[in-house]
Amino acid sequence: MTTSALAPSAARVARARYGVLGLFWLMGVLLSTYVSRVPSVAELLDVTTGRLALLMLAGAMGALVALTVTGWVVAKFGTRRVLWWSTFVYLAAFLTVAWSTAIGSQFWFASGQFFVSFAFAFTNVSMNAEAANVEHWMRRAVMPHFHASFSVGMAMGLALGAGLSHAGVSPAWHFASVALALTVVRLAIIPAAVVHGAPDPGGAPGGFGGPFKTARNEYRDRRVVLIGLIVFAASTIEGAAAQWSSLAVVQAFDATEAVGDIAYWVFVVAMVTTRGFGAHIIGRAGRVVSLRVSAALVFVGVLIFAFTPVFWAVPVAMILWGLGAGLGVPIGFSAASDDPTKSAARVAAVSSFATVAGLIMPQVIGHLGDVIELRKALTVACVAAVLSFAIARAVRTEGPLFRSHRALARSVSGASAIESDAVRFEEDKNADGIPDEFQDRR
Repeated sequence: MTTSALAPSAARVARARYGVLGLFWLMGVLLSTYVSRVPSVAELLDVTTGRLALLMLAGAMGALVALTVTGWVVAKFGTRRVLWWSTFVYLAAFLTVAWSTAIGSQFWFASGQFFVSFAFAFTNVSMNAEAANVEHWMRRAVMPHFHASFSVGMAMGLALGAGLSHAGVSPAWHFASVALALTVVRLAIIPAAVVHGAPDPGGAPGGFGGPFKTARNEYRDRRVVLIGLIVFAASTIEGAAAQWSSLAVVQAFDATEAVGDIAYWVFVVAMVTTRGFGAHIIGRAGRVVSLRVSAALVFVGVLIFAFTPVFWAVPVAMILWGLGAGLGVPIGFSAASDDPTKSAARVAAVSSFATVAGLIMPQVIGHLGDVIELRKALTVACVAAVLSFAIARAVRTEGPLFRSHRALARSVSGASAIESDAVRFEEDKNADGIPDEFQDRR
């Protein structure tokens, strides 16, 4: 039975909306908790940017492994159970990362990263599926609000991280205390966030290789693949800022970790602003125009960040970059969820593109950062912006993928005109088969 057939009351939808907003917020705080201490982590582990990228590869691998089965697992067990189980896996993994920084172990850091990303993937698919349900029941584009909540959480986590870094608190104590506190909050939020959360046996194909079928079948849909590429580009744009911008500021301008965190905080606040107004922006401009304007802002912002010789231009660059980064992911997930009966499987398929971006792009940027200045290595995000701009039409709810509505209208009008002329020609024929307009020429 589909979620639309089990539409809850307006009060229950409102409660679910706030619950899902809470989950997105919480995951944003957890992600930025690590991001806010990247310079300290690199120092404690005694690694270069290239080596740190290799260690973070374990995290991308964990997410990739998870996302090959998340669609099947969510369908088999339901979002409620998946959110519950992944809470404890995430806690254990985050505590492992905290411990690794205390003992300076690269092995345990990589292991913790693997399971952090593994658990995050299950949480991400589940909460986006619940967000898609809420959007479907509310009948308006509220997906950007959920991602805005994630960004608000990131901003708060960054502010806390900057403060604790300035106070000299070690990453180990910082990570452990935040993880424990937010686990309690998450367990309290899940009952409100999940309306049904029941298994969907029809969406969990059995047999050998069954867990892989849910995501794999969606890759045959060209539109899903193109939306996945848009999410790949958006994840590259957002991830480049999250993983490397703070460290780039520290290296380029000889700044403290707290200053690097503030620079990234400006990015996140700009992203929150865009996502906060996202529903209004998309409602007025449409998905395609919104995506293309976003790509242009990212392109300009990243170029300024990469090449400015003065620090005062960095906040300007981060504002433009953040404004442009805000809508790519929510538009992609919203487009993938247009059909509520396939939302879990398609969100899983589209999310796998984000995972591939996490698998490849940190390596590209990190190793480039060993060869050229890290700021300039971040221009990889400009390439992602160009890709997003070029294939933006894939997020339309209807119409051909590679033709504009205006071109389609012209072709339809032309075909209609030809058809009308043919009909008029037949109607104007007289008894001997000659059109009326030629009668006087006989």
